[in-house]
Amino acid sequence: MEYCAVMNKLLCFIALIFASCTLLSQPVAAQKQPLTLKPSSKWIASYEDDSCRLLRQFGTEDDTVTVIFNSFGPGDHFRLVLAGKPVRIRNSSRPATLQFGPSELAQEAEFLIGNLGKKPAMLFSGAMRIAAVTDAEKLARENSGPEYNYKLAEIGAERKAAVTYLSIGRPLRKPVVLKLGSMEKPFAALATCVDELLTHWGIDVEKHKTLSQPVHIIGNPGRWIKSNEYPLDMIREGQPALVQFRLSVDKTGKTTACHIQQTTRPKEFDDAVCRSLMKRSAFKPALDAEGQPIASYWRSTVRFQIPR
Repeated sequence: MEYCAVMNKLLCFIALIFASCTLLSQPVAAQKQPLTLKPSSKWIASYEDDSCRLLRQFGTEDDTVTVIFNSFGPGDHFRLVLAGKPVRIRNSSRPATLQFGPSELAQEAEFLIGNLGKKPAMLFSGAMRIAAVTDAEKLARENSGPEYNYKLAEIGAERKAAVTYLSIGRPLRKPVVLKLGSMEKPFAALATCVDELLTHWGIDVEKHKTLSQPVHIIGNPGRWIKSNEYPLDMIREGQPALVQFRLSVDKTGKTTACHIQQTTRPKEFDDAVCRSLMKRSAFKPALDAEGQPIASYWRSTVRFQIPR
């Protein structure tokens, strides 16, 4: 199985640049006795051309779930995929509830219904972290100006080490608890992979660890892609799309290249997305520790949905 093949099964929503996770007040698995699954494989790190992947299998026979953490760049955010009969879902219009326990609070996350090979899968459409966004962080984001330039505080190694399970509640009929074990070393392996990725992108990894300012967006990225740029044949077929992309940004803030990191659509569609991003995207350059401009990048996701 290749993850890109999995993502071809995704169905997504409107054209926007996003990250979705919200805070809940109650533990995920509080209402029903959960199905608890122990590891049945080791963690496997997979190095892709433009992303890094961490996966592990839990349970045995019919009660088997594969968990995949996919990272497209530095930081605590990842894309999550869960696959197996215990997470089979016919349909759902509400976000899933999950918790990286026991230390982190429960959160909500939007997901899509797809397949991983022949296995039913929950494909979480937004970038998430092990930690839910707190009310204080939401307020700080609101007061910081455009939220797409706001950066959450990093999650330390101690908090990652404290996470030992992932609990999934709604919309599952029976909650599932995956006994992850301490996540400090698995996430460290993912971070090492990402550092190597950056060198292939032509990024100075050490200087990026001490940036005084990352790339900043100028304007509203939600306006960089116009609805009339959605391919007509896909509009007729009512096909939605999700595209994960990375833009190279030079020392002057100019966008110099567009890279598709993951997509649910054919190359024709991806090319149209990149043309729009190259034409309209605008940035202030990243600054190193001395305040000097430095070549960098900006990553996000475009989602399209045909209005009903």
